[in-house]
Amino acid sequence: MKKKIAIIAGGDSGEYRISINSAGVVKNNLDKNKFDVYLIEIRKEGWNFIADDGSKSPVDKNDFSICTKDERITFDAVFNAIHGTPGENGIIQGYFDMLDIPYTSCDVMTSALTFNKHYCNKVVDSCGFLVSKSLRLLKDDAINAENILTELNLPLFVKPNAGGSSVGMTKVLAANELDEAIQKAFCEDDEVLIEEFIVGREITCGVFEFKGRMMAFPITEIISKKEFFDYEAKYDPSLADEITPADIPEDVDTECKAISVDLYKKLNCKGVVRFDYIFNNDGVYFLEVNTVPGLSAESIVPKQAKVFGLSLMDLFGMMIENVLD
Repeated sequence: MKKKIAIIAGGDSGEYRISINSAGVVKNNLDKNKFDVYLIEIRKEGWNFIADDGSKSPVDKNDFSICTKDERITFDAVFNAIHGTPGENGIIQGYFDMLDIPYTSCDVMTSALTFNKHYCNKVVDSCGFLVSKSLRLLKDDAINAENILTELNLPLFVKPNAGGSSVGMTKVLAANELDEAIQKAFCEDDEVLIEEFIVGREITCGVFEFKGRMMAFPITEIISKKEFFDYEAKYDPSLADEITPADIPEDVDTECKAISVDLYKKLNCKGVVRFDYIFNNDGVYFLEVNTVPGLSAESIVPKQAKVFGLSLMDLFGMMIENVLD
């Protein structure tokens, strides 16, 4: 009998559209001979099953079920395609844990930790890996740019502490740009992270553990044609080159994959996770971890998986098999 799979998408962050795109790719690439697939849009204003004809019907949150014309449907597993809140920060994971429905992403604790960049950096630093010098601001803090610049050196990255796709992020080159950048980030989150800019080359590595087998995907180098790899550059192929496999020294390739696998284990990750870095002559610096990485046609992980030898149907099917087992 085919398994019933809910793909959850949407969410309530600036990554809503990216999540919907990712879910569409997943839906189109799941083996219909193995799975009956249902797209569920999750928003604050309502949870709805989106039928193939575009019609919507509500989800019963008591047991995460839906009713079609023919039957009431419950699900064997959930494919999590929500980037940002509530799919990447542990909120939706806690809900499914209470209902005992398996899902493809990291658990509550790992999702909550890794979504908070400040706390995640502290843990990664404590594990002995390189991270950028940074500080965190809370919404009620008295903001003093002069004091910040006594602790951190320009240029700086200012970003929401919890968020993705570089939404609300600014590269600050001069002191008079700092206040505006902080306010922009506060529009996306109640906490802001300010990090020193690291000169180097940006690389990223996807990792997936399938039934005890750890797979580090080919590394991608990101070369942005803008000031940095911002939201626009991430989803406009003309604004950045993403080279997979990356043309980098062999020792850097080996070290990056080893760090990624080690962090995957230390952070207790599940499913497909992507780790971002900057490397230079001083070493490989951790930037952040994406526990629900983009899966749209423009996203990095699908490209890495293809070079690794996995089709999207293979990858998505394996993610579901992991949690069904």
